[in-house]
Amino acid sequence: MQFPHNTNLYYIVQNTPTVKIPLDDISDLMLKLSPSIEDIFIKCFWRGVSYKCRDILRFQRTEEGFCYSFNSQTAERSTNDESNINPPFVGPDGILIPLRNNAAGKETGLKLIMSNMSSEFFPTDNRRRGFNVMIHPNDGFPDVATAYKIHAVRDRITRISVSVAQVEADESLDRLDIRNSQCYLYRAKAKNLNSLFHKSSNEDTCFIKCRMRAIYQACNCTQYFFKLYKVLQRNPKIPEDEPGFPRWSIPFSMNCSCRPPCSFTTYTTELRYEFRQFINKEPSSSRYDVFLEVNYRELFATSYRRSMRYTTQDLLVSFGGVASLFLGCSLVSIVEILYVIYKSFLVIVRNQYNNYKLNNNPAWPDATAI
Repeated sequence: MQFPHNTNLYYIVQNTPTVKIPLDDISDLMLKLSPSIEDIFIKCFWRGVSYKCRDILRFQRTEEGFCYSFNSQTAERSTNDESNINPPFVGPDGILIPLRNNAAGKETGLKLIMSNMSSEFFPTDNRRRGFNVMIHPNDGFPDVATAYKIHAVRDRITRISVSVAQVEADESLDRLDIRNSQCYLYRAKAKNLNSLFHKSSNEDTCFIKCRMRAIYQACNCTQYFFKLYKVLQRNPKIPEDEPGFPRWSIPFSMNCSCRPPCSFTTYTTELRYEFRQFINKEPSSSRYDVFLEVNYRELFATSYRRSMRYTTQDLLVSFGGVASLFLGCSLVSIVEILYVIYKSFLVIVRNQYNNYKLNNNPAWPDATAI
């Protein structure tokens, strides 16, 4: 039933009544009908070396449906797991270890040659052929809002350059509670990340879960390409005791309260287009394939550290410095003097108390007696 093998497919679809499919079988049915890796990818390269696409790509669930991903810890582990080199790898303690790269520039990252999938479109469908490409952290789900539209254009190469910035939380943030902290500390390890309800260090995963809850609230269902979740609950949408929000004026909306993580890695992407070289040596049928390269833009990454502006110790030191400025001497010296006075006062009080007990109690032994 696949065009162009069946040329009457369009007319059959138009004249055949709708087939009722049980809701529980929709996800499995769409999974079986989705294009395979061989249908989409022609050649795959990693760091200039050609590999079988099935060996380095995995099945991935996104908000736009079933996709394929590279080096993603949130990809499905149950499918396409027969390859020993398919990243990310499972470490000795069960932690998923992604591939890393220490090179930048052309031909140093991931290169994909993809089919334009013209055989999957109806003859009267004039939409441009291409794919949606999403760059995301390996421990989070792809965010469809950041997708690039990569079209099949004659003799054109699409190159995505990636810059990396990392923010790391200092140990001083552990002393803050959730209400006083402006960020969230995620403590989960990279296990079973193909579930949306894991504690990811990616803020986009929080927004994806929020959108899923909103869809579940509106239609009591979830998209076929995500697993069913019966624990989704209603989100508050209308602010209480706030003027200007009558209920009749509030459309269906979402209230996504997602705190940014204290430690995270962000990727800044830049899209460029180039023309293929030596195009006359390529067959004419391959000139409309999709050529995509993803590589690092620089050999370095920008790192930041997030810590408390003032701790208790810093506050005492600052107060001592200001006090010393006005007193003309070190505050530590004043504290030492007060300590000596306090200890001397305790010694005097103790001696006075012993003398009082000695004078009022005849049975008390003489201090000079042996």
